[in-house]
Amino acid sequence: MKTTIKDTTDKLVYGHEGWLDAYVFHYHAGDSIMSMLKWGHNMEYDGLPRIEELTYKAFAPDGTVEEVTVKETGKEWLDLTSETDQEGYYIFSTVYDNCYAEYPGNKWKKGDRTQYPDAMNVGRYVQSATNCIFVGHDGTNDIYAAPLPTSLLPVSPDFLAGHELTFELKTEGKPQATEDVDLIFQGEDGNETTKLSTDADGILKITPEKPGVYSLIARYQLDSDNPESYDKIHYTATHCFRIKEHDDHHH
Repeated sequence: MKTTIKDTTDKLVYGHEGWLDAYVFHYHAGDSIMSMLKWGHNMEYDGLPRIEELTYKAFAPDGTVEEVTVKETGKEWLDLTSETDQEGYYIFSTVYDNCYAEYPGNKWKKGDRTQYPDAMNVGRYVQSATNCIFVGHDGTNDIYAAPLPTSLLPVSPDFLAGHELTFELKTEGKPQATEDVDLIFQGEDGNETTKLSTDADGILKITPEKPGVYSLIARYQLDSDNPESYDKIHYTATHCFRIKEHDDHHH
């Protein structure tokens, strides 16, 4: 029997976001690859977003855009599937981009200033979730700089315990500084959160010491590029990744 998961899309005005977790599968070129879109706050599940309000893309190592199939599972994640024909890192991505108008009493309506001219304020909420799926054995570790409205992507990573990782935060492809970055590690005793920031070049460096699942969440606001429609743009970029104890690309 299928479980009905509550719709918590609109909670993003309070800080909800999506993240993409990987299945622990080994893929070869020609295989279908999969990811799980999860939803909540700081890696704590809380319902699911409305499927039709997000856009979904997979980027091949050479930048080719692949279609993504989205399927409800009856559990607290959506299955994303795409096809492969190359070796190296594929990027799964989801993007949410909508405006919300705020009214007294902590009430919100989805829409922009032209629809709700009497709103206290109107924000445009732009969120992206990404993860990287390695396909094959001998592909390059380079990551394609996917053209997303906001992105937090690794640079030539080795997802191994004790290895330094470099990430770049970008807005429409340009480096983005923010002091509001959470690094969350899903430990056996609950989530462990570390506060971080990106520098003026959008760069953040970390060295995960423990194997397991991590997520980086960067949040920032920019002034409106369309003041007649909204007052601020609220950006959230997440990147979820798994750290291994040793390299098994070549095994």
